[in-house]
Amino acid sequence: MSRPGFSLVVEPRTPSLLTVAGADVKLQRFPLGTRVLYPAEALPSSDPTQLVDQALICPVGAEPLEQRLRPGMKLTIVVGNVDPVLPRMRFDVRRSIVERVLEVAARCRVDDVAILVAGGLGARWRPQDVAAYLGDRVASSFLPDQMITSHDITAEDLVSVAAVDDHPIRLPARLAEADLVVVIDVAHGPEPRCPLAAGATDVATINRIQGIDGSLADCQEVAAAIQAAVPVFAISAVLGQPYLRRPLDFMSRREWEWRLPEQLSYAGTRQWVSTLPWRGARQLHASPRADYQLLDVIGGEPAHVLAQARQSWQAANSVPTQPSSVAMTSVWGSLFDEGDPAGSPISAARHALVTCTGGETGQSLVTPGGVVIAFHPLTAALSSRSNAPSADFLASVLPVTRDSREIADKFEPQALADEWYHKLYRDHNSAHPLAVFHNWYTVAKASADLAAVIWVSAQRETARLLGHRAASTLQDALELAYEVLGHEAEPLYVHGPGAVIGVQP
Repeated sequence: MSRPGFSLVVEPRTPSLLTVAGADVKLQRFPLGTRVLYPAEALPSSDPTQLVDQALICPVGAEPLEQRLRPGMKLTIVVGNVDPVLPRMRFDVRRSIVERVLEVAARCRVDDVAILVAGGLGARWRPQDVAAYLGDRVASSFLPDQMITSHDITAEDLVSVAAVDDHPIRLPARLAEADLVVVIDVAHGPEPRCPLAAGATDVATINRIQGIDGSLADCQEVAAAIQAAVPVFAISAVLGQPYLRRPLDFMSRREWEWRLPEQLSYAGTRQWVSTLPWRGARQLHASPRADYQLLDVIGGEPAHVLAQARQSWQAANSVPTQPSSVAMTSVWGSLFDEGDPAGSPISAARHALVTCTGGETGQSLVTPGGVVIAFHPLTAALSSRSNAPSADFLASVLPVTRDSREIADKFEPQALADEWYHKLYRDHNSAHPLAVFHNWYTVAKASADLAAVIWVSAQRETARLLGHRAASTLQDALELAYEVLGHEAEPLYVHGPGAVIGVQP
């Protein structure tokens, strides 16, 4: 078992601590008395076969999977990808689960099987993504016959299966007509998950449950309506912290445990990124791979599975602590924007604020009226196919208004009607244009209860567009915070990479 997370108080003998800002890594001195939350120790992955088999044979709140399969039935496997695991898994545990489900189906003589990748507003999978995530065995068996597809939330042939408050819930025909749907997902963070409701429905439904007026309760209501209309068996793999290998192995170890190899990796990373900023950052941080310890695999009735998976993750990654009036966090681009070594400013803001305020978990690390300090350059990347909606939002929407309601009323319909954005989503591995809007609503909601959000070493103009402030150094950022809160404020630093959830002791 890995060592649990813990809280450290900075003393005179405490070494400089690692901070990550986009793609830049640095050892930073923190003020005496700063509380530092370390996540649980990261460990390499292990063979998932035994845990997967146990989940299929002894599910919670449901019959074993084999008893629900019969010859001649129509089976649809849904691979959840609403909240992708980043950094990417070196070996994707979903591959093992899909293969085991297919083996069980073959024993039961089920020969009508299709796979649907449910990514919601995220980028749709290309054939090479199917091979990369689910393996050549699955790809070669299902791709030639087009029996594995990546869900298109804008498709016109979606089928209405239920309604909530007179709003229809539409699903792909293959999913709606299935005799059994097996949903495979991973739990790798504190936020609640609704893989079917948020990943496999239509754009209007997703916008209602995740948009400006959406809530976790809305998502759960839609999920319940789907499960009442379609028989579902859920499987969730609970992951530990990302275990990084060279040249980023130093990020997975506590600073006082760095040996010569970790020290050399840190020095080499610093030199490589500083000498070749763009090339070095892309090579080291654009798409790193990590191992993840498999904490548990849970199968059975969807609501039970999601609740138990969340409890399992929280039990392994909770650290007793009190909220602070000043919460600080690193913002590593590889944790939220795959392929972008720094990450877009809006995604960076969402990551920082959800980390510190807890998002839908209700476990905030910063007190109401407090200050969040984040390490990130807020570099506004040039628009490309993959990040065009985000770049355009930063360049065309925020200069006009930061008001979420005005943005939803004025700019959201324009994005939904833009055929170029939809083409990027359907054919060019880009997120749906609504994704950046939803990220912004989360940022605005989290910022509303804070006195200030301050970015260290960030572009001042980008910070201003976000309605935040920028500071050259951590000391300058703390001085700005003390101007608002007073010098008696005790800072708290959330150490990364990885995720941690603070709970009351």
